[in-house]
Amino acid sequence: MKKGLALLLTLALCLSLAACGGSKTEETPKTEQPAQSESTGGAEKKTLTIALLPKTLSNPYFVAMQKFAEETAAQLSNDECTVEIVCSAPPSEDGVNEQITMFESYLEKGVDGVLVVPCGTAEVVDTIKKANAKNVPVICLDTNADAGADVAAFIGTNNYDGGFLAGEWTAKNINGQVAVITGTLGNQCHTDRTNGYMDGLNNASNIELVGDIQPCNGDQGTAMGIAENLLTAYPDLKCIYVTSDTGAMGAATAVQATGRDVKVIGFDGSPNGAQSILDGGMTATVAQTPGVMAQEGVKALYELLINGTAPKDMYTPCSMVTEENANDYLDWH
Repeated sequence: MKKGLALLLTLALCLSLAACGGSKTEETPKTEQPAQSESTGGAEKKTLTIALLPKTLSNPYFVAMQKFAEETAAQLSNDECTVEIVCSAPPSEDGVNEQITMFESYLEKGVDGVLVVPCGTAEVVDTIKKANAKNVPVICLDTNADAGADVAAFIGTNNYDGGFLAGEWTAKNINGQVAVITGTLGNQCHTDRTNGYMDGLNNASNIELVGDIQPCNGDQGTAMGIAENLLTAYPDLKCIYVTSDTGAMGAATAVQATGRDVKVIGFDGSPNGAQSILDGGMTATVAQTPGVMAQEGVKALYELLINGTAPKDMYTPCSMVTEENANDYLDWH
């Protein structure tokens, strides 16, 4: 009797276990796949890291360049590749050694490509050579490096032509003494803007150049001080040409303090410069397109690194901005 009861209990327990767990033991476990792999056909998603090294981020011109570069990187990112921008810059445009240190640090960290606006066009050559040795392509924006290194492309304004445009405008619209304030001595873009301006004047008989060409290093306060000295030394001064809008706004502040009718011409076409023109500060500026430079630079490195398409040199447009069209330049292009 006891044996029969035990047999019945054992049979009942087996049936209970089968009812509760039978289907689970037959199910094959699923392998979890990350969403990233599913969207890329199983391949790991790439990250393309581009270093952007402007001359400084204290100048809104280069802040705009960073903004446009980051926006373009986001637009190019897709299911197969994320494009990211890492950006560093010296506190001022004459920070040659600081920029080179940042450049070499990015090379050590292992970026895929570099966009650089050289603070020192000669000094940056050796660092570009180091990038060449690591097969890291370098594109110069706005300011080209000196010969001696392999730059994949130059994308930027023809600074000489922009300066020439300002010189032509001056010869047509100014009669009398003209002074020039440059950016950073030895920097090729400011040298080209100055030389182009001189050639644009074309030895016009109605223009008298006065004073030494002095550098303001892109600093508004320094430019204001230089302009104050020029205004004191030359009571008949009619125009000051400055190779950056930041410097030109400093010069315009000095002019306004005297109440004299001295025209101030800048170079950049910044929104602040355009607003200064509308407010009666600066008189004119040569507009560049830093946004276009950054966009085209990021696109060029993307095409080179992802599709193997070699980039080409590109001159981005520039134009003369005056009171008549300043409203069109209240945003960067």
